Amino acid sequence: MKNPTIIDVAKQAGVSWKTVSRVVNGEPNVRPATAERVRSVIADLAYRPNTAARSLAGERTFLIAALTASLSAHYSVALHRGASVICRERGFHLALEELDSSDPAMLAQFERAVATASFDGAIVPPPLCNDPAVLAILDRYDVRYVLLDPIDEVNAAPMIVADDAVGVDAMVEYAAALGHRRFAFVEGPPAHRASGVRREAYHAAIARHVGECAVMCASGAFTFASGMEAGERLFNLRDRPTFVFAANDDMAVGVVAAAHRAGLATPGDISVAGFDDSEAAQLVWPSLTTVRQPISEIAKAAVETLISKPSLPSVMKALFDVDFIIRGSTGPVPYV
Repeated sequence: MKNPTIIDVAKQAGVSWKTVSRVVNGEPNVRPATAERVRSVIADLAYRPNTAARSLAGERTFLIAALTASLSAHYSVALHRGASVICRERGFHLALEELDSSDPAMLAQFERAVATASFDGAIVPPPLCNDPAVLAILDRYDVRYVLLDPIDEVNAAPMIVADDAVGVDAMVEYAAALGHRRFAFVEGPPAHRASGVRREAYHAAIARHVGECAVMCASGAFTFASGMEAGERLFNLRDRPTFVFAANDDMAVGVVAAAHRAGLATPGDISVAGFDDSEAAQLVWPSLTTVRQPISEIAKAAVETLISKPSLPSVMKALFDVDFIIRGSTGPVPYV
C-alpha cells in the first residue's frame, strides 16, 4: 500500500498543499479550525512528512533537544514524555541530551552534538537552565531555547515556570487547620530555583496562616537517600517537627522511611508532604500528600513555543498552575 502524500492530506482536508505544509511546520497564519482539521486528517491517514526533504527546503532539521541532568528522575521522565507527544504530533523529532555540566569532557561532548546536530531548538530544565556554560554553547551555535524554572530572569530567553507558591500556601493552610505548629523543611540543591522558591513560599505561608513560628531546616539533594538522612536529623531533635515538607517527592518518601525507622507513625506522629506528585508519591505507604505540578504540560508548551515562534520573543514568561493533593501521609497534630 502506497504511503500517503501531502497531496492526499490536502485533498481530504479540503485545503492546499501549502496549508498542509504550514501546519506540519508549525508556521503561523493558519486558522485554528483549519489547522485542527489538517492534523486530524494527518492522524487518520498516518501521514509522515519527509523530514530530509523538509530540512533541505526550509533549512530546518526538525529536531528538538530536551536537556537533562538526570534521566532517572520523575521530573525528567515527565518532561520528556510531554515533549515527545507534541514533537510526534507536529512532525518533529526529540533528542534527549543528558549532561553533567561539571564534567568538562561531557560538556565538550555536548558542544560537539550541538555543532553537528543543528537543533531547531532546545528545552533547558533546571539546573542546566542556570548554567552559563550550557547556555553559552547554545548561544554560540544560534540554537533557540526555552528555560524551565530558571533562578533569575537575567537571560533574555523565554521561560516557563510553575506557580509553586500557590500550592505551598494551600498545604500550609491545611496543616495549620490540623493544628500543626512545629514545621520543618527539607530543601534541595541551591542550583535549583524550585527549592528556593518553595522554601520562601513555605516561610511566607507559615507566617500568614500560623504566625510567629520557627521552621527547622535540613539539606537534601532531591534524592530518596538525602531525604532519609534529613529525616533522621530532624527526628533526633529534642522538639522534633510534627509537619515536614520536602521540596520534592523523592526526599519526602525518604523522610517517611526515616520516620518508620525511628518508630514514628506517619501520620500519627509525623505528617509528611512533598512536591511533584510523582509515581513514588502514590506507591509509598501511606500515599504522599503533595503538590502536583504539570510537568508534561510545561514541556508541551515549551515545544510549542519553539515550533510555533520562528523568532522567539526576548521577553516571555508563562506561568502554570499547580494543585494541592491530600493523601494519607498527613493528619492532625499529635499530642506530644
